[in-house]
Amino acid sequence: MISTETRAGLRLAGRAALVVLAAGFAAPALAQQAATPPAVDAGVEESLPPAVVGIIDYQKILRDAKAAASIRDQVEARRKSYQEEIGQQEQELREQDQALVKQRTVLSPEAFSAKRGEFEKEVAEVQKNVQARRRELDEVTAVALAEVREAIIQVVSQLAEAKGFNVVVPSSTVLVFSPRIDITMDVLQRLDERLPDVKVAETAPELSQQPQQPQ
Repeated sequence: MISTETRAGLRLAGRAALVVLAAGFAAPALAQQAATPPAVDAGVEESLPPAVVGIIDYQKILRDAKAAASIRDQVEARRKSYQEEIGQQEQELREQDQALVKQRTVLSPEAFSAKRGEFEKEVAEVQKNVQARRRELDEVTAVALAEVREAIIQVVSQLAEAKGFNVVVPSSTVLVFSPRIDITMDVLQRLDERLPDVKVAETAPELSQQPQQPQ
């Protein structure tokens, strides 16, 4: 039979494990701070509150949130439209190439070379436009998803304060936890109420509109 002291020790060990996991998740950001810790007077002990940990399934929230679903729908519709437009342009280029091949026997080498050069420039322009469309779609998608992530942080912060959590970590970083500290569904519900959809911009923000870095 486990004694009262042993049970208390196990509870303390479990709490310590959660604190360690949370610290490991935050380590990359903390590593960028000053390498030399501030000096602490030798008889002064810093009093820290006990860790009260909440857990969220971050990937599930990004997958199931209404705002994220609205972004996926818009991006897929736009990608389909781009593919149809590009397919039509490619078909026109194939027809031009076939017509140019037929003209080779009736055109002088100089005239054929000139037409071939014009055709290749047109092909290069279409390829350039395809790459630009893909890049722009990636950029506007990233901007829209950033809005969702920012909303998630705000919702988690408010919910943690309401429930008394002072540490919230993704479930993917924790080996074992109690379902009672899983706030995923609460976060998802509040996020859907706060941000039911996000409009994906037609074009990416202009570089000139972004704040410039100080010289």
